[in-house]
Amino acid sequence: MSNTQIVYPKRSTAYKFWIKDLLNAIPISQEGIHLFEVRGKEVSRVNVIAAVVDQQKNLDSTFSSITLDDGTETIRAKAWKDDVKKLEEVRVGDPVMVIGKLRFYANEIFITPEIVKLQEPEWLLVRKKELERLYGKPQESERPKLSTGTAPPQEVVEEIVVEPTSTARQKILALVEKEPAKEGIQITKLIQASGLKEAEAEKAIDELLREGELFQPRTGYLKVI
Repeated sequence: MSNTQIVYPKRSTAYKFWIKDLLNAIPISQEGIHLFEVRGKEVSRVNVIAAVVDQQKNLDSTFSSITLDDGTETIRAKAWKDDVKKLEEVRVGDPVMVIGKLRFYANEIFITPEIVKLQEPEWLLVRKKELERLYGKPQESERPKLSTGTAPPQEVVEEIVVEPTSTARQKILALVEKEPAKEGIQITKLIQASGLKEAEAEKAIDELLREGELFQPRTGYLKVI
């Protein structure tokens, strides 16, 4: 009887990062392996928990993608052919965990998913706290300022900057949490219901979005993560 031992290839670690870190990944040239440098680590696989904010599929269902938002930035998970079924149960607004390989093509960094699993909303906060312990709070995102869906004024006479208090943030969070609609609460409705000055409410909302406490399931609406 042969004593030859079968050695199986070791699967690379699926590292956890902010999405903004992944978008700053530096491709490393190594034959046959897709490697990236992220925060000083050589990375090929990642583990992301984030909210789904967009979903796309082609007509013949041979391609599908979801856009993930963790409050720092967004990244797409893209699947082709048989892997499309991994995204079938996912809907916009769902919190999900995606484990997959990091890829770069056509000037875009994206994830090809191996595992896609729906999560309870509290896991978004758990992952946020975990990443803050590992790397500290992320730098302020350079994403565009949120849109309320209303037309901007033609002329700005004076810009009022009001520092939001913790009370303003608590009011905003409480109102969003109470909203029963699946798509969340409309931002204009939220500002009116808060009783806050518009500038104060918008600044509080912007901070909560950057910190990952809130997300936009679609333009002009907010939900609690």
